[in-house]
Amino acid sequence: MEARLQLSFQPMWPNVRKIRQEVTTALDGYSRELRSAAVMTAAELVENAIKYGESVPGAESVSFLLEANPGQLRIRVVNGATNAAGVAELVRRVDELTRAADKQALYLTRLHELLADGDQSGKLGLYRIGFEGAFDLECDYRDSVVTVTATRNVDV
Repeated sequence: MEARLQLSFQPMWPNVRKIRQEVTTALDGYSRELRSAAVMTAAELVENAIKYGESVPGAESVSFLLEANPGQLRIRVVNGATNAAGVAELVRRVDELTRAADKQALYLTRLHELLADGDQSGKLGLYRIGFEGAFDLECDYRDSVVTVTATRNVDV
């Protein structure tokens, strides 16, 4: 079974709801668990693009791509970003997840940090994608354009 969804949109909050609906529809023939993981992953990546992204010449809007093929599901979000410190933090967290032998431990550590310090918030979404969603993440940053790709193997 194959599915493909490609969208481009302005970074506005109502688009998160639209992405959730579109991904659910696109993956209609897949298991409930996979659809749920994909919807959560898509929403987290789009939320990050809205929160931290900006319009730049190479990415004037947010681009979203979902591709499901036999054996693999891929979600890619592309947006502009000129905040070097923010992008460095994104790359650091993605690298941390990539190297982690235990993604659950990263997720739980971040939860404990949030509970222990009421002044902190957020920065949990990537860990949710890695642990709850069981997706692998990649991040590329060139010419003020951030591309985050989440990939998950799918049982055929």
